[in-house]
Amino acid sequence: MFDFSDLKLVKGSKDSFVGIRKSSSSEEFEFCLPNGFEDFPEGNFDEIRNLFFGMYRTFRKFEQDNITTNRFNRNPSHFQRDQDQTTLSPGGVSMQTAEGEVCVLYSKIKMIEQILEAYDDLAINSIQKKVRRSEEINYSQIHRYLDRAVYLENDVVYVESMDLARPIVRYESTELINLYCYILDEIVQQLQEDVPDNIKARLQDIQFFSQHFQDNYLTVNQSIFDKDTFVETVSILKEALDNIDRNTYYKDSDYWQLYEAIETFLYGELNSNQTDGDFWGIKGFSLLWEDMCHTFFFKKYRKEILYADTDISLKNYSNLRRNDREQSRVGNYSTHDGSKHWNQWIYCTISDIPYSKTNGFFGWNELLCIEMDSKPGTLVYTNRQYDDFNARDRSETRFRRFPRPDLILRSLRNPSKVIIVDYKYVPLSFYTNSSLSKKSQQKFREDIIKQLTYEFAIQQTHTISENWFFIPYFYENPPEANPWGEIGFPLKYNGMRVKIDVFKANFLLIQKVYLDENS
Repeated sequence: MFDFSDLKLVKGSKDSFVGIRKSSSSEEFEFCLPNGFEDFPEGNFDEIRNLFFGMYRTFRKFEQDNITTNRFNRNPSHFQRDQDQTTLSPGGVSMQTAEGEVCVLYSKIKMIEQILEAYDDLAINSIQKKVRRSEEINYSQIHRYLDRAVYLENDVVYVESMDLARPIVRYESTELINLYCYILDEIVQQLQEDVPDNIKARLQDIQFFSQHFQDNYLTVNQSIFDKDTFVETVSILKEALDNIDRNTYYKDSDYWQLYEAIETFLYGELNSNQTDGDFWGIKGFSLLWEDMCHTFFFKKYRKEILYADTDISLKNYSNLRRNDREQSRVGNYSTHDGSKHWNQWIYCTISDIPYSKTNGFFGWNELLCIEMDSKPGTLVYTNRQYDDFNARDRSETRFRRFPRPDLILRSLRNPSKVIIVDYKYVPLSFYTNSSLSKKSQQKFREDIIKQLTYEFAIQQTHTISENWFFIPYFYENPPEANPWGEIGFPLKYNGMRVKIDVFKANFLLIQKVYLDENS
């Protein structure tokens, strides 16, 4: 097992990679942190361990939520492409967006995966095979039973039974099982019981066997994942495994499955020359950040959501507009442009703005509309009743577009007003750095134009109270007034205020809400 305090931390990875990969400048492995983690403490074993397991669960959930949907296309192994310093391992996953952009890479941490995959109810209970009397006959051993045989008159030798090894289901465990369950129990604790169902269903048994091992070999305070005791604990576990192997004479496939999983965990390191691959993590973290934020708002402020550009899956959510397999997804309106590439679900509600010529009310997706009409018109800004725009035939309007912000909320303080939120996966310095690259300057400018376009569209019917760029941020001490974040500063472009605020969102809190969907 690797030492968390020895991992080199990389803050502000330039290619949006989050996870562990081999350094481009040395043979070291580096842990690339999400944007906004500039204040994350260096060399802190507990903080790095907690973040590692949090990201481990986050990657697993994102993969499980998306790998069977049409949101991404999974690349077959022969089509997987190298990404910078990374190489996909045989156990890795690569996914593309519908536009063909490779955005997700996810390899396995073999030393943990193998422990989880090795669990087998029957193997745990039946690994002790005892030699018992059996009516089965092993003819290759019949010469050993001639003294106990019955000799019939027709010169036939009859052997009534043999002493053969038979699998016996026993609740009593072996030392190997106790050792395995101790490691498994430690991992389950770090993953906060976010483990496969077959393991979750037998946690009581696993803890029982684990306690047996701890009572016999360790002190109460020792742990594989404790900064003060993990070195000594791992050393004791290695010694115990060696003793078990030397004193076990009957070794079947169940034995070797557990032994190899334990050996890989205790002696395994991140090694690019083995099947671990050169990386573990995700490139294109912005997509995952969007899912985390959407999950947070749907869990905490669902009644305030007017529009959301997402189709996330939620636990205990029932969407009657979708088929049985997709009823946990929030998307209730299918958008498409007639092509096979853009056919996505969004979430929208009905607004309070009635149609002018037919019964009913506009949906919020319809209010988010920008049209260009080349005919001359009259705009009286101070008294809009004298405009002539409402009398136009909009069916003849050309150049119509429907902008899609990430989220529109009804204001919590004033329900008659709305808040526009767009999730941005950039560091805080992106908005304060006066010497951005040409590419970053262009993104900065385009982001502002899009955000103000959203506001302009909604301003035609509603009042905007807030307009936010929602960025990830690591808080060592979250703000007391609002634990999920705070406005960092009002945004300026070329020294001018643009009426957009940069909101520093509490990454760890939003991640916790996202992961709670698995519990």
